Formats: sequence, structure tokens, C-alpha cells
Amino acid sequence: MVSMTGHPPRQSDEIAAALRASRELGPEYDEAVAASLVERIDGAVEARVRHHMAAQARTEPARVGMPSNTVRFVLSLVCLGVSIPISGITAALGDPAALPLVWLGLVLFYVVSVVGLRR
Repeated sequence: MVSMTGHPPRQSDEIAAALRASRELGPEYDEAVAASLVERIDGAVEARVRHHMAAQARTEPARVGMPSNTVRFVLSLVCLGVSIPISGITAALGDPAALPLVWLGLVLFYVVSVVGLRR
């Protein structure tokens, strides 16, 4: 609905018009006037929400996949879970002096994986 000035009417103008129409028509039309007013206000609210959601979608990039904190946490648990058996195997079958080398490899694996996630 557009007013004579070419601008859409304000909601207060619509409410005032609905009250005038209700007074002129009488109490038997109160429900119909109220229903009409509610429909117009609902339409205006829906339009504002759609406009707001479209503006928000344009400004925020879409996030796809898991958050990087979750992936890093899972990766750290996997590294920790793998490090215990590998350390035991290295200490039992290999030279115990190789144990720091195994742990260095695990730490490097984790660091390279985390750096790769940031890209």
C-alpha cells in the first residue's frame, strides 16, 4: 500500500486508519478490522525479517564443515592415542634412545596437520 506522497504508510498510520474504520463500521466489524490489521502487520514483519536475513547472508560468509577447534581436538586425541602404543613398541622392541625421535615425529605430524587446517 502506498500513500499519496509516494511513500509506504507507517504502521501507526495503518493502525489509526483501522481504528477509524472500526468506529465507522460499528462493533460488529471489530473482529474483521482487527484481523485485517494483524495480517498487514504480519506481512510487514515478515518482509523485515526476510530483508534482515538477506542482508545478513550477504555479509557473513557461509561456514562449511566442522570448526577447526573440533578438528584440532580430535587430531590431538588421535596423536595421543597413537603415541602410547608406538612408545611401548619402540621401548620394548627398539632402542629406548629412539623414543625421543618417535615423539618428535608425532609432534611434527600434529604441527604439520594443524598448519594444514588453517589454509
